[in-house]
Amino acid sequence: MTARRVSRRVSPAALGVLLTVAASAPHVARADDAACIAASEAEATLQKQVKFHEALKQLALCADPSCPVDVKTECSERIVAINAAMPTLVLAAADESGNDLVAVTVTLDGAPLATTLDGRALAIDPGSHELRFEAAGKPPLDRSIVLRQGEKDRHLSVVLGVPKAAEPLASPPVRGEPSGSAWSSNRTLALVSGGVGLVGLGVGAAFGLTAMSDWSTAKGDCNATSCSTASRVRGESARDSAVTAGDVSTAAFIVGAAGLAGGVVLWLTAPRGDEQKPPAAATSRLRLEPMMGPRGGGMTMTGSFQ
Repeated sequence: MTARRVSRRVSPAALGVLLTVAASAPHVARADDAACIAASEAEATLQKQVKFHEALKQLALCADPSCPVDVKTECSERIVAINAAMPTLVLAAADESGNDLVAVTVTLDGAPLATTLDGRALAIDPGSHELRFEAAGKPPLDRSIVLRQGEKDRHLSVVLGVPKAAEPLASPPVRGEPSGSAWSSNRTLALVSGGVGLVGLGVGAAFGLTAMSDWSTAKGDCNATSCSTASRVRGESARDSAVTAGDVSTAAFIVGAAGLAGGVVLWLTAPRGDEQKPPAAATSRLRLEPMMGPRGGGMTMTGSFQ
């Protein structure tokens, strides 16, 4: 049996296809490597800008199994580091009665963050942020926060709705003070002035009687028919005493009349209102005393206000 040598020739068209595939294969591999490296470099920039969420998206690309081993390993390590540095926030909301609210929409810097508050921690980039809480039938509430790198499970609770105002405790009335404002200092002064007037009138009346008695004694001791030396001395003394008592009586009547008039004016000009007893603290101690001297007499007023 004669062996036959079979020769198969490849057509020029097929050879061209094989060469194209062979030439394109290295280019595809190089394009994947470049994308992995680009993602790694983009992540480094985003991490410097403290944009951890965007950085994690780039790390997910360069940590893909199709990337070169060294790039994939480095990106995987960066994912662990960023997750450790990413702050987390636990949000809670309650109504004005203290009941927990779940159906609450929360936006972070104007972007949606959550539609329910179920107690789970939310990963948020470090830095200053503006939060807005909204629930049906409640006015929205805005809060400003600053999250620190590495801060985990920070709790933030808010109250949506107007809290119930606590009823003010009624303060007991102060002893000795009227509950209303009807009793004023004018009425207190009116009573004091009236009291002084009455005392003055009483003193004036007493000294007036004394003056009349002394004058009568003086006239009896030395009359038109007989006036001995001893009688003259007693009469002159009684006359002087009567004159002094009369002066004191006149002064006391003047003080009394002025006190009564002042009391009436103060009472009538005091603010109107429910009649109240004068406060116990508004008391006074006044005393009118006659003052006698070798050349006449007068009245002295002493006392104190409390």
